[in-house]
Amino acid sequence: MNRSLVVAVVLALGCLWGAPIAAQTRAFPTKPVSIVVPFPAGGVVDIVGRLLADKLGASLGVRVLVENRPGAGGTIGAAAVAKAEPDGHTLLVGGAATHVFSPLIFPNVPYDPATSFSAIGQLSAGPLVLVVPQASPVQSFADFAEYVRRQGDKLSYASNGPGTFPHMAAELYRGAVNATYVHVSYGGGPKAMLAVAANEVAFSINHIPNVMPLMKGGKMRALATTGRTRAIALPDLPTFAEGGIPGFETSAWFGLFAPAGTPAAVIARLNSAVNEALKAPDLREKLVAQGDEPVGGSPEALAGYVQAELKKWRPVVKAANVTAQ
Repeated sequence: MNRSLVVAVVLALGCLWGAPIAAQTRAFPTKPVSIVVPFPAGGVVDIVGRLLADKLGASLGVRVLVENRPGAGGTIGAAAVAKAEPDGHTLLVGGAATHVFSPLIFPNVPYDPATSFSAIGQLSAGPLVLVVPQASPVQSFADFAEYVRRQGDKLSYASNGPGTFPHMAAELYRGAVNATYVHVSYGGGPKAMLAVAANEVAFSINHIPNVMPLMKGGKMRALATTGRTRAIALPDLPTFAEGGIPGFETSAWFGLFAPAGTPAAVIARLNSAVNEALKAPDLREKLVAQGDEPVGGSPEALAGYVQAELKKWRPVVKAANVTAQ
């Protein structure tokens, strides 16, 4: 066969094989996009999802709808996305709850956090803040460290419930300083904050939005934040690392995910739309107002972050003996 004819046939076949993929990518999106928020409406995750939906809709040229599918520590909504058609039209706002804590705590979670999803991009990271009652003798993070060392198991702390980020953050600190304080679980952030304000517990390491109202009202004192750098919302507070715990860092984070197998070109378009959305001044302002800080970045960076978080938290969950309730 003539060489030029062979080349022509190969090129033609390549075009035919590539046509469906190219057409699928060019056509995306062909219908409204659904962002599944695996927690109830009105919460921090829901707010992040709705802020993002507004911007993605404008970028993609279709309606972007938020669907709340709460339950089982976020695993019900996450499992629904993992099983959805991998075409980019069904997405998940996931985070530590869906991709780290629940898979490490709940038995038989119906997805693998590392292989059941295609990462799109990290949305935000929200450092937590250490607070004590206003009546506490503790005035600084240095005081707190000494207080924990001296009082030992006489102290208790409030969390929002077993396996929540405030619970695990306090357990991370316990391991860092070999503390012996006692965990007291409350039914959510507001109840935990009321317990701190009432001096029922010695402290809590909690989400900034939960802390702000009572802190501003003079009912509790903030001492330090848990991020790698100082929190934008609380820039006067030192980080735990600055306070003498080298390497200590943890933040509640959210990322956008699609089902595994979503075409790479669709992921790339969604990633571009996410990064564009996170540059919008009004979205950034709203995120910062609730204690979150915009992140962005590549799909690979988010996938790597999930792996690092699983490695980081697995021994903490085991040491705390956290089990499904």
